[in-house]
Amino acid sequence: MVEVRDLLQSKELKEAVVAIEALVRAHGSTITSPLDSFPSLTYGRRFQAERILQILLADEESFAGFKDVLAAGFAGWLLLPKEREVRDNLMIHAALDHMDRAEIKAGMAEAALTLARDVAARYVLTGVDFLTTIYDVLGGYQAFSDCPNFETVWKRFDGVEKTIATAVRALAYLHHATDQFSGRDGGFTPTLNRTVVVFRGIKKNSPVFFKERYVSRSLLHGRWSQNKQTLALLYAASTVRVNRKSLLQLLLDGFFSYRDHCRYIDLWVGRARYVSHHVLARMEDPMLARRTNALLGEGPVIRFAPPRLTPVERVQFDLAFGFKDQTV
Repeated sequence: MVEVRDLLQSKELKEAVVAIEALVRAHGSTITSPLDSFPSLTYGRRFQAERILQILLADEESFAGFKDVLAAGFAGWLLLPKEREVRDNLMIHAALDHMDRAEIKAGMAEAALTLARDVAARYVLTGVDFLTTIYDVLGGYQAFSDCPNFETVWKRFDGVEKTIATAVRALAYLHHATDQFSGRDGGFTPTLNRTVVVFRGIKKNSPVFFKERYVSRSLLHGRWSQNKQTLALLYAASTVRVNRKSLLQLLLDGFFSYRDHCRYIDLWVGRARYVSHHVLARMEDPMLARRTNALLGEGPVIRFAPPRLTPVERVQFDLAFGFKDQTV
């Protein structure tokens, strides 16, 4: 039986390590590890969403797989900020995707496994930095084998998708109202309660439509009050088109990835900053804009028009936000 201690101290293994290190230096990534460590960003006292977003927005490159895993964690945090298990699972799946791409690139999908292909896939294409600072931190083989499949993870979103859709539509109403009424004498203060009046009218006139898409006032207020800093990003994501879907739908479906969608992040965050400056800053709760701005940071503010309202929505919107006095 092989003694592990003897194996680790053997001349042959030491020579193999030296050879692999030379291989990595010659053919691996030359990008050094980021100043921010993966554990400090994701497993410290709290999930560092603000700093992670800065990293995703920055032009500076990092070692392969780093931003992919951070983006997955950020997506999970954005949708369910208090569910650590969800973002952990999403990061594990992103890590698996990175490792799978490395194996495919090394030819392991179409050719037999060889030691050469395994070494190339693991230490050069996956990367030593990735293995030591992400794979190991996520829990290594045990965490990957215990991780539930995507379908199981996504069941956690069944209860929040309609809540998010309601909060996003409420911001669309507030965006319309701010555009339409902010020039009136005396200014205009958009309020969440007026959006509740809109939803109430929709529920009365189109109950099936409302039930399929939206949630009650209490659930809307809960999402709004407990997750203030996420609202602008969720709404902005609903307005960014990626082929035939919105960026928000990709997030909710689990298809968002840094690798495929990094080119949309500047537009997405720029629009979210506009929502904060144009809508949230006018509302009565000063924490809405303050916490949102802290998350989004400084940068371009990208103006955009709100989505069109349906005929039913337009009628209820005019009643809720019109010139007549309303009791809300």
